[in-house]
Formats: sequence, structure tokens, C-alpha cells
Amino acid sequence: GFSKHSREQYEKLSTMHKNMQKLYESIGSYFAFDPHSVSVEDFFGELANFRFLFMEAVKENHKKREMEEKIKRAKLAKEKAEREKQERQQKKKQLIDMNKEGDETGVMDSLMEALQSGAAFRDRRKRTPRNGRKHEGQMKCKSRFL
Repeated sequence: GFSKHSREQYEKLSTMHKNMQKLYESIGSYFAFDPHSVSVEDFFGELANFRFLFMEAVKENHKKREMEEKIKRAKLAKEKAEREKQERQQKKKQLIDMNKEGDETGVMDSLMEALQSGAAFRDRRKRTPRNGRKHEGQMKCKSRFL
């Protein structure tokens, strides 16, 4: 009973241990280390550490890539805004030059274009809105007995 059952268990465990040792030796040849000098615990500890550091590096690379793309988009937006500003200044300069030349041909067309595009209204300081509530009291009738 007990002796026979124990012997079967021992044989199974012995076979499993031999298979594990063979697999560990094949892992050693695959990862180029001596399985007799490196313990299983050390190997798997190093493997887990490598995996953790690798995942951290992947995350860091992803963040760097996102930052580079963000900087690139900001640079492109700045360049586009600068080009648009240059174009507006060029159009404004053309209007001023046209008026200085005294050449009356096309003046109305250029003024209409400036009004339609809004160029005539740009680059001016915005007026600060008046506080309308201050003047409301002055408009009301002071007497309630009308």
C-alpha cells in the first residue's frame, strides 16, 4: 500500500526533476549562460528584472516620442501663424503703397477686398467695454410717482 504508492510518487517526481534540469540546460544554451554556475532563482530574478527595465524603457521611449511630436506640432503651428502674419502685413503694405502712389485705379476694389477679408479691422487694439451698469441708473427716472 503505502510503500508502493510512495515509490510511484518518487518515480514521477524524479522524472519531472530530470525533465526540468534538461529544460533549464536548454534555456542556458539559448540565453548563453552556464546552468551549473547560475541558480534557477538567480536566472529568473535577472529575467524578471530585465523585463521590468525593458517595459520602463518602452514607456519612456513612448513619452519621448509624444513630446517630440508635440514640439513639432507647436513649431509647425508657430511657422504657419508667422506666415499668415507676413501675408497680412504684405497685403496691408500693398494697400498703403497703393494709396501713396496716388494711382486711383483699383482703389475701390482693394478697399472692398480689405473690408471683406477683415484686413482693415485687424491689428488694432481692442477697446475695453464700458461698464453698462453704471449708466443704467442715470437713465432711470428718479421719481416713482408718475
